[in-house]
Amino acid sequence: MLAEPLIVLESRDLRIPDLSEIGDVFAEYTENSDLLLLSGKVGVGKTEFARLIITGKAKKENFDIEEIASPTFALIQSYDFQYCKISHIDLYRVNGEVELFELGIPDIFDSQITLLEWPEILDTKSLSRYVFVKIKEAKKLKEARDIKIEFFGNRWGSLTRALLGCGHFNSEKV
Repeated sequence: MLAEPLIVLESRDLRIPDLSEIGDVFAEYTENSDLLLLSGKVGVGKTEFARLIITGKAKKENFDIEEIASPTFALIQSYDFQYCKISHIDLYRVNGEVELFELGIPDIFDSQITLLEWPEILDTKSLSRYVFVKIKEAKKLKEARDIKIEFFGNRWGSLTRALLGCGHFNSEKV
C-alpha cells in the first residue's frame, strides 16, 4: 500500500439501501483504469457490494444484465458496457502473487474498472492509484455494515465529493 491514503471516508450502520446508493455513486464516478480493492471477512458483503456497483453501472447505461455471478470459482467475471468494462475478481482461491501474475490479473488494471476481492495477497506498493474499501459487520445493527474507504493516489476528487454528498459519510481526512 502507498504510505498513507490521501482521503479516508467512514460510515457506520449502513443498511442495504444505503450500500446500494453508495454503489450507484461508484458506478457513476468510476472509469476505466480505476482499481477498487474490496476487503473484509467471509460473508461480510464484498461480492454484494461489487454487484451493487455493477448493477448501478448497468442502470446508468440502460444495460440489461440477467445475472451477476460471483467470481469465486471462475476467478473473474467481466461485463462490457458502452463506455467501460468492469472485471470483478475474487482472489480467495489464488495462492499467492506468483499465481496472480501467471493468471495475468495485474495486466488488466490499466484498461478497465477492476473490483478485486481479497486484495491482501496483492503487493500494493507497486500501485500508484487505487481505492481500498474495508467492509465490516456493524456492531449496533444486525444486517448493517460499517465501511471505510481509503483513496490512494490522485484524481479521486469527483468520486469523493459525490460520496460525501450522498449523506452517508461524515468524516474525511486529507
